[in-house]
Amino acid sequence: MVRSDEFTKDWALRWVRGSVESYIAGRTRIEVVKGRIRKAVRSYGIRPKEVGAIISLLQIDPLLNVPRELRKERARPLLEFIEELEKEQ
Repeated sequence: MVRSDEFTKDWALRWVRGSVESYIAGRTRIEVVKGRIRKAVRSYGIRPKEVGAIISLLQIDPLLNVPRELRKERARPLLEFIEELEKEQ
């Protein structure tokens, strides 16, 4: 059963990463991404700090074809949202 839990968490982390990357690239609305992050935290055992780390890594990812300033601008409201989630827990 542990293996299944690890698979689920790994899947949820990849789901969040893809959602955040899509938002930063301008393909997904922030409300959708916030909902997915909230679902991952509440249902799949993802910690807000893990999501924060994903967002921070995407800001410096050389494979993401988005200007760095735009990445920082779009990441800011997500990082604020993560701080709110941490306070709720």
